[in-house]
This record gives sequence, structure tokens and C-alpha cells, in this order.
Amino acid sequence: MKRFHEQGREKSILKSITPGERLRLRDDVLGHFQPRQWVFKKIESDDTILLMDESGGFGWSVKVDNIDWEAYEKQKGERLSHQN
Repeated sequence: MKRFHEQGREKSILKSITPGERLRLRDDVLGHFQPRQWVFKKIESDDTILLMDESGGFGWSVKVDNIDWEAYEKQKGERLSHQN
């Protein structure tokens, strides 16, 4: 079970994420499925996340906790440091 502060962190990230950003599946989720990185499209009404492949030809919905949020935060931090 997730700790309370982890759930709060994910909810705040979801509010700031924009379509087109890249999200990575956690390594322990569908380990046989490639690629691991997908393009964020939108948050569905049932609080799942719609992800698309790079071509936009294939998409699927995943649970919020299937995303590697640590990798996302690291990636976002690197982008911000390169902009400054």
C-alpha cells in the first residue's frame, strides 16, 4: 500500500503534466512490454492515464501507479536545468 505523501505527490504531478510529455512505465509493470516510454495524452474520467506511442497510432490507458514518477521528475528537472 502506498504511503499518503506518495499519493499526494502523484496528484500534484498530474495537475502539472501537459499533453505531449513523455512518461515511462515502472520496470515492474508489464516487464515484457516495449517500449517503456510513452507520450501522455490526457487523464481519463476514471483517473487512468491515456498514453500514446510515438506515432500516435496506438494508445492505451494505465493506472496512475503504473507510471515511474521518479523518472518523470528526474527528466523534468533535467529539462528545467538545461533551459536556465
